[in-house]
Amino acid sequence: MAYTVKKLSEISGVTVRTLHFYEESGLLKPAYYGSNGYRYYEEKELLQLQQILFFKELGFTLKQIRKVLGKSDFDQIAALHSHRQALNSEWEKIGCLLKTVDKTIEHLKGKKKMKDREFFDGFSLVKKASEGESYFAAEETVLQNLKIQPSEEMEESERLEVAKIANKIYAKIGDCLEKGMDPSSKEVQRLIKEHCDFAGRFHQMSKHVYQALAKLYCEHPEYRKQLDPIHPDLAVFIAEAMTIFADNNLP
Repeated sequence: MAYTVKKLSEISGVTVRTLHFYEESGLLKPAYYGSNGYRYYEEKELLQLQQILFFKELGFTLKQIRKVLGKSDFDQIAALHSHRQALNSEWEKIGCLLKTVDKTIEHLKGKKKMKDREFFDGFSLVKKASEGESYFAAEETVLQNLKIQPSEEMEESERLEVAKIANKIYAKIGDCLEKGMDPSSKEVQRLIKEHCDFAGRFHQMSKHVYQALAKLYCEHPEYRKQLDPIHPDLAVFIAEAMTIFADNNLP
């Protein structure tokens, strides 16, 4: 079945203007043009639009989305499994937070007293002891050694430039991963030094701080959200490379 741009807008909620923009930017081309000049989209394009919207929901820029979807080895089913995992994790978190809300209401009404720990069930900074050591301590280390708040004390243009630089470094390291390079290799470590110097703009850098930052890259969902679409193994790879660099180069 073929859909006009108007019909696709109706069923997806994406405005006609945005669909035109996606076409102009190379994100989503119509399947074909009719003799009347109308754009027509088929199931392949609907699935492509779905991927675009999934990545947008996960916080990616259009430039990042274009790079991911444009890869010759992009696997749609693998991407959907990744989306499902991310959404399932978010769903579990929301479910836990809802329970915390309900328990707190009951507590404030005097119906059922909560334990101290229960006040914080479901928040991303807290993990149950059975899950092992969380990234909480690493996050505390990183936050305590900030020079500036990257997202709060910058002009929008500067914030975008920072994101651009970071994404460029991530992409280069991702290319090394795809080429089968080792995290300790000269080229990867050169890029990690570039990353460390860049991170040093925002952090009082030391071995301890950079190792803590590596733990966040590997475990914190907000960091993983930036790296997973580039390559599903990039977070672990870059964390290992950062740890090696910290051990060998930072006081």
